[in-house]
Amino acid sequence: MRPPSIEWPTLAVAGAIAAGFTILLTRHDSLPTAGVVIALAVLGAWYNSLQHEVVHGHPTPWRVVNLLVAITPLGLVDSFPSYRRTHVAHHANPDLTDPATDPESFYVSEATWARCGPVRRAVLHALRTLLGRLVLGPILRALRTMLDAVVRIRTTADVARLVAHLAGVGAVLAVVVRSGMPVWVYVVGVAWGGGALTLMRSFAEHREEMFGTRSAVVRTGWTWSLLFLNNNLHHTHHARPGLAWYSIPAAHRRLDSDARAAAGAGLYHGYRDVARRYLVRPIDHPVFGADRHRDAMISYSTSPSSDR
Repeated sequence: MRPPSIEWPTLAVAGAIAAGFTILLTRHDSLPTAGVVIALAVLGAWYNSLQHEVVHGHPTPWRVVNLLVAITPLGLVDSFPSYRRTHVAHHANPDLTDPATDPESFYVSEATWARCGPVRRAVLHALRTLLGRLVLGPILRALRTMLDAVVRIRTTADVARLVAHLAGVGAVLAVVVRSGMPVWVYVVGVAWGGGALTLMRSFAEHREEMFGTRSAVVRTGWTWSLLFLNNNLHHTHHARPGLAWYSIPAAHRRLDSDARAAAGAGLYHGYRDVARRYLVRPIDHPVFGADRHRDAMISYSTSPSSDR
C-alpha cells in the first residue's frame, strides 16, 4: 500500500542520511577514526530504518522512486529485494516467531536444536543475550545472508539479482576507496556497528507468547525513536503496518499499545532497561516452544489435580 501523496518527513530523513555519508566520505581525514566508525554505525542503522519504511510502501506513491531511495546497498550485507521479500513474509505470518514460517525469527525448531552440537547450542544461547546479539549477531547474520543468497539460486533471475547486489556492493566500496577512507573503517562502522544497532532494536521486539501479543514496545527518547523511525513501538507497527513512521506515536496512544505489550511480549523503558535485564542473561530459550512447554509443566505440577 503506497501513500496518496509525498511524505516529506521521510524524504528529509533520506536527505539527512545521504548528507551524513557524504560528509564522512569527504571529511573523514579531519575526524578521529573512532568517531567515524560510530557515525557510520548510526548512519547504517538509520538507513536500515529508512529501507524498512520503503518496504512498507513509503515515502511516495511511485514504486520506482521509492526503490531508488532504498536500493543502494550502503550496509553491504543485505540486498533490498531480499530484505523486502523476507520482511513482507514476516508481516504476513499469522504465527510470529515460529521459525518454520517466520523468516525473521531468532528461534530454532526442536529438530534443529537436536542436530546442534555443544558449540552451536552455546552460540544460540549467546544470541539470546543482548551482548551476544550485538557482538556475534552482525557477523553471523552476514554469513547467513550470504549463504542464503547462494542456496536460493534456482533460476537465471536469481543469479542476476545476486550479481546486481554484488555489483552494488562493489560500487559502494569503490566510492569508499576513492574517498581515501580505509575500507575496514567503513565495513566495521556500517556492517558491524550499524548491524549491531539494528539488532539492538530488534532484540526484544518479538517474543513467543501463548496468549498476549508477540510484539513488544520499547519506550525511549526522541533520539532513539528517530534513529529507528519509531519501530521501537513495535506492537503498533504490527497492528498498523501501513502507517508512516511519524504517524505511529498517535496511533500507539489510541491503541493503548503500552498495556497490550506489557501483557504480552513486554514493555521496556528504554534500551538501558533491556540491557539491564538481558545484557548477559538470555531473554528466553532459543527453541521455539521451550518456554511454553516449561510453563505448562510448571502449571501442571503445581495444580491440585497433579498431587500424587
